[in-house]
Amino acid sequence: MVDTNVILDVWLAREPHWIESAQLVGQIEEGKLTGYLCPTTVTALHYLGKKVLGEKNARALLSELLDLFEVATLTPAIFRDALNSSIVDFEDAVIEAVSIATEVDLIATRNLKDFRKSRIEAKSPSQIPGVVTVAEPV
Repeated sequence: MVDTNVILDVWLAREPHWIESAQLVGQIEEGKLTGYLCPTTVTALHYLGKKVLGEKNARALLSELLDLFEVATLTPAIFRDALNSSIVDFEDAVIEAVSIATEVDLIATRNLKDFRKSRIEAKSPSQIPGVVTVAEPV
């Protein structure tokens, strides 16, 4: 499950994270990994993307993502699971609950501190095998 912040790193070329995030997306594009998005991530990406990139660009980028990623299912039971999660941030709790229901291996996020109590392992893109850590410029 790929968290919203990882996709935004790529879309907005956010330094210094975008290269590692783009490598992760590249592995999904090459079929080396299966990538999932939470349905709330798709709507959040549209909302945030249109503010910075414009409506047309945000929709085009979302269309590309929908070609690369599976979109997980979100049901009332999953929302209830998120409400009972140990994760304080509800958006992150929903991602955790969707990840459990989808039976993914891990959550790829740069927001590791908010996933400390997650029942699914969370890793940053640079911690995922095949993603090369890029040293920050001196």
